[in-house]
Amino acid sequence: MGIVIRQSIRSSIISYIGVAIGFFNVLWLNPYFLSTEQVGLFRLIQSSAYLLATFGQMGLAQSFIKFYPEFKNNKGLLTSALIGGSAGFILLCLVTLIFKQSIVGYFAMESPLFVEYFQLTLIVTYLIILFQLLEAYSRSLLKIVPPTIIRDVGLRVLTMIMLVLYGFELVEFNTLVYSLIGIYGLATIAMFAFFKASNELSLSLDFKFLKQGNLKRIFNYGLFSLIGAGGTQIILQIDSVMISGSLGLDETGIYTIAFFIGIVIEMPKRAITQLSSALLAQSFNKNDMPAVKKLYQQTSINQLLIGSLLLVGIWANLNNIYNFIPNNEAYLRGFNVVLFIGLGKLSDMAFGTNGEIIVMSKYYKFNVVAVAILAILTIVLNLILIPTYGIEGAAIASFLAMLTFNLLKYFYVWAKFGIQPFNFSTVKVVFIVGLVLAINSWLGEFSNSIIDLLIRSAVISLVLLGCAYLFKVSIEFNGLVNQLLEKLKLRKPNR
Repeated sequence: MGIVIRQSIRSSIISYIGVAIGFFNVLWLNPYFLSTEQVGLFRLIQSSAYLLATFGQMGLAQSFIKFYPEFKNNKGLLTSALIGGSAGFILLCLVTLIFKQSIVGYFAMESPLFVEYFQLTLIVTYLIILFQLLEAYSRSLLKIVPPTIIRDVGLRVLTMIMLVLYGFELVEFNTLVYSLIGIYGLATIAMFAFFKASNELSLSLDFKFLKQGNLKRIFNYGLFSLIGAGGTQIILQIDSVMISGSLGLDETGIYTIAFFIGIVIEMPKRAITQLSSALLAQSFNKNDMPAVKKLYQQTSINQLLIGSLLLVGIWANLNNIYNFIPNNEAYLRGFNVVLFIGLGKLSDMAFGTNGEIIVMSKYYKFNVVAVAILAILTIVLNLILIPTYGIEGAAIASFLAMLTFNLLKYFYVWAKFGIQPFNFSTVKVVFIVGLVLAINSWLGEFSNSIIDLLIRSAVISLVLLGCAYLFKVSIEFNGLVNQLLEKLKLRKPNR
């Protein structure tokens, strides 16, 4: 367990470094060197590839992790997964060939540039399938750091290099786009090289383990996993695809910038979820429902507190943030997109660990059903709202779908376990947020964006966190503040 914890910490640190590089690429290099249409194309190719890859690998990555402990001594396991992924990709190509006219027709009017690069998208899709299967193998070996470095840092550094080369006119735009093959190809080669160097590249054509009903078991589990994984990718990627088909790549580019500003809010949830999932697993194993309820309420109030701070801070400083984005005049139409994306992420944080509770319980299959419902709802809402409200409609659809998704899980957990995450502290946070918004509207604007951002951020942070401490919103937050005050010798330690 110590190895897993150490690797989890290292993986989290690497992920945050990758996030920082990614934000620099998206919020500065992309707008500086690329037009809105080019930004949209870059996002659409990758969004489409990740969406297609999820269906192309047919749940094999999840099956690999599930069945590895049972079949780990069989050297044909990795080979069979790679062959299965390749077969899934071929099947995916046949499906796209059958529906090629419909696909081309959907994008031809508003995003004809994407049609030119659709074959490139399929190649990138196959490379992502291979990488995801190799990543599943690495995770099964409890080696989570190498794929994290390659995925979160390597891909983004290579993308940064190509953007700079294009910016200084050392390569053409066509070369930049096709460099995605090289970028994802190098990532896949790097995974193979890692396994080779660590003597873990176990390839064999011995498929005896697939007999005696094992193939059926693996296939059934993969199909079940595909529903959940496919639904998740639809939720994450479908907005860019549908905006491109309905409004064009220019609007996708504007939406991309706004989206990446809004998702900053959910970053703390990732670290909290990793820890809470392990604690929930222990609690369910001991049938300790009071501990589950306590963790449910703790994650809800703490995520709501930090999420509210980030959302209010971003919304209050959004003019300042856009001032730092190159060629920002072209992207200002995404202003309200940030708000609705942020509200969607905040709603997800406010409901705490409802999804993790379901997954760790005997009712885990319901989470797949809920994800499938969310995916369908996301598509339907986008179809209704994008034609009327444009990119803001896509953001509103994302918010409404996420809120509905969490309400569904909230009532399910309440019905099955008799627990819910909210208490009087939730009301306190809502009141504090209202107070902070009122104070922010009272503050005047400063002529210098940096000064305005620093003063506004300081006031918002001091008022929101100060009130949270005084009103004792979160025991954990107050404990951290007290420890800090004791270290600074501003408060006597408790005896």
